[in-house]
Amino acid sequence: PICDFARDYGSKDNIRLHMPGHKGKNQLGVEHLDITEIDGADSLYEASGIIQKSEENASCLFGCPTFYSTEGSSQCIRAMLYLAMLHAKERGKRPLIAAGRNAHKTFLTGAALLDLDVKWLYPKGAGSYLSCDLTVEDVEAVLEAEKPTAVYLTSPDYLGNVADIAGIAEVCHSHGALLLVDNAHGAYLKFLRPSRHPMDLGADLCCDSAHKTLPVLTGGAYLHGTEKFRDWAK
Repeated sequence: PICDFARDYGSKDNIRLHMPGHKGKNQLGVEHLDITEIDGADSLYEASGIIQKSEENASCLFGCPTFYSTEGSSQCIRAMLYLAMLHAKERGKRPLIAAGRNAHKTFLTGAALLDLDVKWLYPKGAGSYLSCDLTVEDVEAVLEAEKPTAVYLTSPDYLGNVADIAGIAEVCHSHGALLLVDNAHGAYLKFLRPSRHPMDLGADLCCDSAHKTLPVLTGGAYLHGTEKFRDWAK
């Protein structure tokens, strides 16, 4: 529905008394589709029209509640941390996130803004700030010792390595912890056969950057959650 609306609007010879400043005059060839929150275009954070319908379509595609972000996965990472914080407070606990040490800097700023405690996870073998090869056993040891609210992983990492999401999800849930996955570089995983997307492997919350491996021109992303996410988001 978003594409249909933008194409219909772009095909008309309207005088654009609104942003963006290019006024629909093509340089790249897509400017006529680039609009702002005009009448009928809906609003991302109060979606009730074409954006809501599009998000419902995306939810059907990914098989879980799915919402859009316009700041890439960074906005989604902050949302995941906020929801994890609400999850902890609902249980009368101070939120503690066990996170792989190769987390994106948005995780750092998000944790600081929300005043979250972080337990850093390091691989046993050689690693770098680009990669953090954590096993199910590594995660289980931290879960038993620290009892965190959630485990946060970056998978695929910046070198393309993929964690054992299914195994880690199982051990997280056995200890009552959420699994949050920064899947920014792995939006395409849903479309493998079988799917290797984190949400299909047991993650509770996950973000995909559509502008990295799917055809999105600017910083578009998806925020995915389990059905419980709908209640946390209220």
